[in-house]
Amino acid sequence: MKGLPSARRGVGGIAALFAAVAAAVGAFPAGAAAQELGAKVAAVRNGTARFSFGTRPGVEVCDQGIRMGRRQLQWRSRGWNDDARNCREGSVDVEAEVRDGRVIDIDVPARESDRARDAEELGEVAATDAVVWLEGLVRGSDEARAARDAVFPMVLADVPEVWRTLMAIARDDTVGRGARKNVLFWLGQEAADAATKGIVEVASDEDEDQEVRDAAVFALSERPAGEGIPALMQVARTANQAQTRRSAMFWLAQSNDPRVVPFFEEILVGPGGN
Repeated sequence: MKGLPSARRGVGGIAALFAAVAAAVGAFPAGAAAQELGAKVAAVRNGTARFSFGTRPGVEVCDQGIRMGRRQLQWRSRGWNDDARNCREGSVDVEAEVRDGRVIDIDVPARESDRARDAEELGEVAATDAVVWLEGLVRGSDEARAARDAVFPMVLADVPEVWRTLMAIARDDTVGRGARKNVLFWLGQEAADAATKGIVEVASDEDEDQEVRDAAVFALSERPAGEGIPALMQVARTANQAQTRRSAMFWLAQSNDPRVVPFFEEILVGPGGN
């Protein structure tokens, strides 16, 4: 690679080489360990780097995909399947496909047959360091696919309150649309009440991109009914954009919740049926 100093012998020379590689391929997130991970991935140059990190409680890697709680996810198609076999807890592998020193794709292989051949093994890293590096890809990668697919392994990581990080990404309009839509999907699947409030804010933001607002409304439709239905009703009542209100109405109509019909009646004929 042009511009790289010759590697000196010993640990200092290797560290210097990693730092130079990191500078050559673009800034990585703050944190020495995360920077080192990014430098090692970039140093693969052309190929696949594989590393692992600890997963949060309730996450299992099965032959058919990643299972969280009682649901099993074929994560690329976002389809759920209860037929889980050979499940294991503890850690997950992440593969980064690298071209010319830049990450162009992220994968989370569940089956042995899905793993890339001849991948460079980087070993196990701390979940917090992996999340910091992955967040850097989501926020800073010029490869839309890599930014989008870096979201899922963040969801799996054993990092307290990782949802705060994801919510910050969802609110950041400098992040690519595809990555933010993916974040909103996972927030809708997993986040707590505080995150639901944050999704409502994104859905109601009149300065936001309409596709991102629609993704936020969809995320609300994926929340448990006790959280999602009231939130969708709030968006349907208060959103400034007609398209956003229509989207909220659409997802309300897909629900069998008994509160929906009275809500539609209120919208159509007014409170009290007058």
